[in-house]
Amino acid sequence: MPKPKICFTTLGAYHLLAEKNTNVVGGSELQHTLIAKELKKRGFDVSFIVFDHGQKSLEVLNGIRVFKACSLEDFTKKRPLKLLLIFRALDQANADIYCVRAGRLFVGLVAIYCLVKNKKLVYSIASDMDTDVSNFKKVELLIFRFAIKRANLVIAQSEYQRKNLKRNFDKDSAVVKNICILSNNKTEKENPPIILWVSTIKGKWKQPELFLKLAKEVPDAKFQMVGGPSKDDPQYFERIKRLADEIPILDFVGFVPHHEMDKYFNRASIFVNTSSVEGFPNTFLQAWANYMPVVSLNVDPDGIICKHKLGFHAKTFEQMIEDVKLLLKDEKLRKKMGENGRRYVELEHDIKKIVEIYIRLFQE
Repeated sequence: MPKPKICFTTLGAYHLLAEKNTNVVGGSELQHTLIAKELKKRGFDVSFIVFDHGQKSLEVLNGIRVFKACSLEDFTKKRPLKLLLIFRALDQANADIYCVRAGRLFVGLVAIYCLVKNKKLVYSIASDMDTDVSNFKKVELLIFRFAIKRANLVIAQSEYQRKNLKRNFDKDSAVVKNICILSNNKTEKENPPIILWVSTIKGKWKQPELFLKLAKEVPDAKFQMVGGPSKDDPQYFERIKRLADEIPILDFVGFVPHHEMDKYFNRASIFVNTSSVEGFPNTFLQAWANYMPVVSLNVDPDGIICKHKLGFHAKTFEQMIEDVKLLLKDEKLRKKMGENGRRYVELEHDIKKIVEIYIRLFQE
């Protein structure tokens, strides 16, 4: 069977593909980049559609063809003539299968192109919010329903997403777990233990102010906060940085390029997530890969944290304080949960296993 040509329409992925520093790295961009690089190693024709950052119309980065569409500003402001550049880029890629991960308006545009050109569309759910109709505006919902109905394949990150999509959109999906790149080195944890928070600094959903509050409630520990500003609200980043600088035990690092992130996970002992909603956070996988238990306020995809003893699902802020204090006090428990996490990602999120699943789905 001939290998299909795959195009990842991942507009924000350019800096990851070009291995350049940028202050925003999203989980969707990371996952598609990892999948694409592994597919390229296996002889697939792989391309990307990305935002216009002033680069050439076509660049080849590590053997992957990268076509530019419109700029982020043009896309955000929905300038009709500029949005046509997306269709031009899709046409230039000339793929058999077009993959979209996240997005509502954008997946609709790709769905229209695939319908007109008789191409295959694969949509990957990035967040639990994308399976819940209450999180959509009216026009968004109409566009998204059209795109989901048109999609030849929908990929969910969890059973929860699969069931919710079926319930709310009457669409079947395949559950494929996220990829985690594993280093071979056993990590060296700092003493006293570091409690780490990593995400984009945005108030909506990520709730970084709760991490600052946690640091004030556990004054005999070391805290570290890593993350760049949200493109939607860069002022919020400055406010959180200012507040963090007032807490002596908290080290506000700011943005760190993805290829340098491992050293922070390496040294820390407890990972904290304060988000109100997620899909399946890449940071969970990075923490577990580095032998760290996760203390999550609201997010526990398919209950795996509790099921596999990978940390704690606190559910309330008060319980999060108690869970962090327990792990700080009980080194044996902390190490045991960290080892459970490492074993879990080795078994369930290995890139070679996951890409085999993608290849089978693409060929089908």
